[in-house]
Amino acid sequence: MASIGGVVAAPRNQEPGARQHATDGASRLPSPMPTAHSTDVAAAQAADIETDASRGSSNELNQNVPPAGDGAAKLIVPERGSGRFAVAPGASVTSGRGNLVTYSVEIESDLDLPLVEVARLVDETLADRRGWTAVAGRALRRVSANPMIRIRIATPETADRLCAPLDTGGRLSCRNGENVVLNAWRWANGAGGYERNLANYRRYLINHEVGHALGFDHASCPGPGAIAPAMLQQTKGLDGCTPNPWPATGGAR
Repeated sequence: MASIGGVVAAPRNQEPGARQHATDGASRLPSPMPTAHSTDVAAAQAADIETDASRGSSNELNQNVPPAGDGAAKLIVPERGSGRFAVAPGASVTSGRGNLVTYSVEIESDLDLPLVEVARLVDETLADRRGWTAVAGRALRRVSANPMIRIRIATPETADRLCAPLDTGGRLSCRNGENVVLNAWRWANGAGGYERNLANYRRYLINHEVGHALGFDHASCPGPGAIAPAMLQQTKGLDGCTPNPWPATGGAR
């Protein structure tokens, strides 16, 4: 079940009260797929929504978006993409100790994003000593084929399809089965609370959705001025906490 706008909401075609996402980590990780080079966007079975912004007027779309300030050129994100993804080649070193979880990094072909550089950011984020390897009892390694989870940056409409049956409204990221879907609009625009630090927002987005894939649920702000847990829905607001992308710094829950 997803938390949307601070209210628990059932996804489309699901009865209220039904539970969708796994919470017990590796035992619920999906089986490896035959290949990481997917060419379609078939819906999976379960989803975890990260935030609650919805598609609508231009004022609504920019309601929780900080001013650009990281010095990077603005990424133009088309609403609709082909549904075809390029997969980052090669593999990373294994980070952490524990049961191995493999992941791929994939970018929809319609997005003007540097695949190798994005994969490097994902690798560095997940290998960071403040990341999931410090708190989740897992080892993480990027691969280019047969991953256990697929970290995919997708256009808004493709993200909607990958996140179905939940209604992601073109502005949400999610974890759905093996797919960790990062909405490219959010990747480009960030969210309030991360003003002038889009790079840290992207690290947060990676850690939050991968956290769902590792079995972690949403968290609440522990109190005014506290460091936000990585599993707080920071895209929709900080609830008095200070922004934080790292699981081991603010706590996973």
